[in-house]
Amino acid sequence: MILPVIILLIWEYYAVKFNNPALLPRVEMVFDRLIHPFDNLLNTGNFVRHIFVSATRVIFGFLLAAIVGIPLGLLAGRYLLFHRLFNPIIEILRPLCPIAWIPFALAIFKTYTVTNVFGVRYSTSIFEHIQLGMLFVIFYGGFFPIFINTIHGVSSVKNSYVESALVLGATHGQLFRKIILPSSLPAILTGLKVGLGVSWMVIIAAEMMPGSDAGIGYLIMFSYELAEMDILMASMIIIGVVGTILSGIVKVAADQTSFWQAKER
Repeated sequence: MILPVIILLIWEYYAVKFNNPALLPRVEMVFDRLIHPFDNLLNTGNFVRHIFVSATRVIFGFLLAAIVGIPLGLLAGRYLLFHRLFNPIIEILRPLCPIAWIPFALAIFKTYTVTNVFGVRYSTSIFEHIQLGMLFVIFYGGFFPIFINTIHGVSSVKNSYVESALVLGATHGQLFRKIILPSSLPAILTGLKVGLGVSWMVIIAAEMMPGSDAGIGYLIMFSYELAEMDILMASMIIIGVVGTILSGIVKVAADQTSFWQAKER
């Protein structure tokens, strides 16, 4: 706790020195916002609503990335043909920053939402806030860490395991279910952890772009425009806390499923 306390003291010192809440609010002003998460903020809703909208967007896009990335990674890691097929396009697209795709996604998908895809014109559900452009950039950001780590996990499976299973008459389906997938799981979970972190960063940036009307990123830009720095800084703290919680959830899952690997070593 030493470093956080030092940071808070420095923050409070300069906030008192400048005496300008529109530039640097005092610590108690920001924490007063945090301890009242259900208060209406600038007529846009409360913190809980904005967190829920951002988290829902991330979960949908991240699940799409996992559903596509893990099977393709298993195939590319196991079969040389699939690896040669995917590798050129992956190497071209992977260095592109997901945030760089945000203007492109907004231009292509505009402000269409999930409800528009199913022909619903007016809706008050959470799906009305899930824009297709945001789903695209979240998917893009989460896909590559998941895909590449899955390939790494498959390629790290011991040949003795695979050969023993084949000698004992295992089919290709059994080989994937009983040998390759369990052995690759620690690397896959690492990819999921990294991909989830990237997806969370991407959605915050995406919500700062035109077309968004809710979410933590939107709240940051709106509070900046109105010089409500206490709301802005409280939102930044929330981003860090939520990101830590999401990362912790994946870490717990990884620790529970890969404890055997440490014993094996």
